[in-house]
Amino acid sequence: MSPASVMLRLPPRRLDQLKTLSAVLNLSLADTIGHMLRKEIAAGVIPGTIPGIVVERAGDTVSITFDDHPALVFSLDIARLFASTIRDVVAGVSGPYTIQAGAWFSIQRIGNGFKINLRMGGPDVVLSGDLARDLADLIEKAAT
Repeated sequence: MSPASVMLRLPPRRLDQLKTLSAVLNLSLADTIGHMLRKEIAAGVIPGTIPGIVVERAGDTVSITFDDHPALVFSLDIARLFASTIRDVVAGVSGPYTIQAGAWFSIQRIGNGFKINLRMGGPDVVLSGDLARDLADLIEKAAT
């Protein structure tokens, strides 16, 4: 799935409210919407999943599927390393392009987003920083 932008039409007063909330939270408009969605996930109103990405625990492994690609399976330790690496790259703690040799995944900053690749030549997905952190949360939860 390639990244796509969607135009969202809001009444001007709603947009002003959203901008005010963004300023108070010190977040971009997109991250502010993500913040509101995470609150609804925490409240149980909507599921805590990312459309097109499936993260599941299967015994002593975690499987991750991007869109229609075959699932890739990681040990619990590698899954936890993957989640930690995503967080580090998004936070700027690791380099803008990080490859985990032996674990076979890479994370690369691309503009305001992050390209996550599973396995050499495997599927990749581009996510915003807040969605990448959400993915890290799903992986860590599955690996716990």
